[in-house]
Amino acid sequence: MNVLHLVQHFKIGGLEKMAVTLMQKSRFADTSIIVSLEGTERDAINEWPALSAFEQKLISLNKAPKFELSVIKKLSEIIKKHNITVIHSHHIGPMLYASLTCLVNPSVKHVSTIHDAWYLKNFKQRVITKVLNKLTKIHWVADANVVANEFYNETAIKADSTILNGIDFQQFIDTDDATARIKLNLPHDKKLIGCSARLEPGKGHLDLIKLLPALPKEIELVFAGNGSLRFSLMSAAVSLGVVERVHFLGNVQHMELFYSAINVMCLYSQREGLPLSILESMACGKVIVATDVGGISEVVSNEQGILVKPNDSFGLKLALLKALEMKHGQCIREYILSIADANTMSEAYDHFYNGLAS
Repeated sequence: MNVLHLVQHFKIGGLEKMAVTLMQKSRFADTSIIVSLEGTERDAINEWPALSAFEQKLISLNKAPKFELSVIKKLSEIIKKHNITVIHSHHIGPMLYASLTCLVNPSVKHVSTIHDAWYLKNFKQRVITKVLNKLTKIHWVADANVVANEFYNETAIKADSTILNGIDFQQFIDTDDATARIKLNLPHDKKLIGCSARLEPGKGHLDLIKLLPALPKEIELVFAGNGSLRFSLMSAAVSLGVVERVHFLGNVQHMELFYSAINVMCLYSQREGLPLSILESMACGKVIVATDVGGISEVVSNEQGILVKPNDSFGLKLALLKALEMKHGQCIREYILSIADANTMSEAYDHFYNGLAS
């Protein structure tokens, strides 16, 4: 089985991490490649040095933001060169190009993972998804039950399977917090609330910054990730007089250090599927505060964290203060280990791939 994973770009995010994990853990890893529509291989490795481990299986098409028909030809050539039998797309852009490519390569099976269904609120994207599903055979996999349900409600398309995201528990292990804070240049005597997410709209960074003046001064924020909102978020922190209490780390290459350094992980997103950052932080024993969206409620119960309604800043404040006092550590790690192991996820996808050939 030769698998081509197709992503939009190689910026570090949940679905990109998931595709890379499959590249590493799948039984078909030796015969798989990963292709990004945007960017170059050099930019990808500069942004995400861990990708250099399989540089020979990394292809970037450097596509412009507009639709490019030539991408279908390029993908067809890659399919022929690598004898691809399955193209596995992640999100709507890659799904579009994968579907059109399979139209001219009918022997190739198309698997598409639904990482979230929020984009289907857009009429155009909903129509594209439904039309492509009729034109080509797409084998849909949702990464959480709630995502599968939302996808069906928007499109009347039933997912073929639901496979929960998984993480590498050998990588995400809690280490000494004092050592982690030294390595990340973070204060040793503060309570740190962390957020691991790209600095983009809808991820809740600004809500946390606006809330900070109302929290005790020993509480500070730590953001891991880059994005288009970095400077506006820094400006907001300055205007609110809390800039010294907000730490922007940019892309952190060893995220286990980040999770080890913080006291609580907070993801106050407006929309999510099943975010890997939640699973990663739980693997490091951290209590979670998150918006009750997407599939988060499927992995976070009252013992591991607190879920908050969207647009509820007072509820968020109370949740953060309570979470700082909650039990953390090995009990949370053991719980998430039982339901979100990368090996289990990879085995489920391998079984799914095999079923397409039968």
